[in-house]
Amino acid sequence: MCMDSIKTILLERQKINDAIRSFFRERNYVEVETPLLVSSPGMESNLMPFETIVIDDQGKKYPGAFITSPEYSMKKILGSGLERIFTITKVFRNGEELGGTHEPEFSMLEWYSQGMNYKNGMDETELLVRAIAKIFGKILPVFRRLCLRDLFQEKIGMDLDHAISTDLAHACDQHDIHRDETDTESDLFYRLFLTLVEPFLGSDPVFIYDYPVYQAALSCLTPDGHYGQRFELYIDGLELCNGFTELTDAEEQRKRFQEEADERQKLGKTVFPIDEQFLDLLPSVRHPTFGNAIGIDRLHMAITGRRKIEEVIPLMFSPYAVSK
Repeated sequence: MCMDSIKTILLERQKINDAIRSFFRERNYVEVETPLLVSSPGMESNLMPFETIVIDDQGKKYPGAFITSPEYSMKKILGSGLERIFTITKVFRNGEELGGTHEPEFSMLEWYSQGMNYKNGMDETELLVRAIAKIFGKILPVFRRLCLRDLFQEKIGMDLDHAISTDLAHACDQHDIHRDETDTESDLFYRLFLTLVEPFLGSDPVFIYDYPVYQAALSCLTPDGHYGQRFELYIDGLELCNGFTELTDAEEQRKRFQEEADERQKLGKTVFPIDEQFLDLLPSVRHPTFGNAIGIDRLHMAITGRRKIEEVIPLMFSPYAVSK
């Protein structure tokens, strides 16, 4: 990448970060800092954190890892009394593709607002993205909102209200989609979504909402108990964010953590300790509370029409950057 390109990207990123900060300060959000190095980086079975060892001055060793998201720390701050918070931070994810739309170290915006739910959150997310697009002279088209249940019915002929693992596996076989015998419901769902739904979302902004219960993560469930109150935003085929009505029931959260830990163990992945401070503070977070995480690099790509993440990160990890 030439020096002029590096300069252009850095100046664009400054405009984006400035716009983000202005947007949230106008809405009385407090910008907070959270740690990058923690004891428990997350329990999600699909993620592989970067692990390390912390050594004190006596030589004693403590296991640690770099965050895949600032979520746990942000919710601890919410539980300590702040109502509206945001952070711009670096996060780290191992075991993923290098290049394209992925990078092991990337920039994330994450924010939370007590008293809001995911439907309000879609409104706020749209306003934020439009504000950033505006500084680049772009007016975005209508942001569509599509329910996943309707998309699966339309594209696959499947009723997600009643579909179980065998139905998902059968659909994969019908459409010649590779699957493994060890695939969970979540794995099978994503194989179908990535092959038969995501490619047909179009280039205009679209919110996809209400994910099946096995995709609920840290979100509340819908009143019927079938879906997580969760959405993702796509622009030009890029998944940009993951927004929830946040789960604030510590007992249910502990149950989900244990389920994720069991799944990690089955997959042979490191099982991190449950963050007890997080669970202790969670009941102090009001219901409803909305939270969202946006990949800033992908947002930068979508707004400026770039197709590869390396086009918006001037200095990034490369296995070929140093001489042997």
